[in-house]
Amino acid sequence: MSPSARVVPLPGSHSASLERPTPADEPLRLVHHHPGYLRIQAGAFVQAADASPVVAAAQAAAAAAPGYRSWSHNPKTGSVVVEYDQDAIEADDLLKHIAKRAGFRGIEHATGITRNRKELVSAFLDTVQGVNQVVSELTGDRADLRELVPIAMAATSVVSFVLNDDRGRLPQWSSALYHSYRVFMQWHRPEVRTREREARREDESGGAGKKKSGDAR
Repeated sequence: MSPSARVVPLPGSHSASLERPTPADEPLRLVHHHPGYLRIQAGAFVQAADASPVVAAAQAAAAAAPGYRSWSHNPKTGSVVVEYDQDAIEADDLLKHIAKRAGFRGIEHATGITRNRKELVSAFLDTVQGVNQVVSELTGDRADLRELVPIAMAATSVVSFVLNDDRGRLPQWSSALYHSYRVFMQWHRPEVRTREREARREDESGGAGKKKSGDAR
């Protein structure tokens, strides 16, 4: 029997051989990885005792791997922290070993979920940029969403002010006006900073001119 297939009995185990659990209809999920540290998660680990077939098989598999150091199971969240010697075994090999011995359907990396979220955000931003381009073309490049959205909010504040108590679900006029100002300033930050720098340069050049004129007198 090869060392990787050998199951080492854990402290407190009643038998040196563990029955292979029924294959789980879920993957073993890698939540976090740092060299020498793995956090894994599975539905089979939630509210499961350490003596349950899946948890026991997974723990025994980790303990049988070279460089194993510790196993910490949280049944409330279904997560497990495995510490190991990174010089003795690769993280991928350890994951595959645990997943196979515990009967999981492969391994799922949390980074895949992160990528999916990034793809959604990217698609949303592409849509907004497309709409912004259309608006810019319709206005002859005179305005885009950076101007129209604050203008719409400012118009809402005017309507809310006129209607007052009869405004219904419209926001309070002062709140709408404030947010229109904040959105406009936020979306035009580069232009605002450029104007501020130009104004400072003009003030400095004007002050220098006055000083020279005073010295000449």
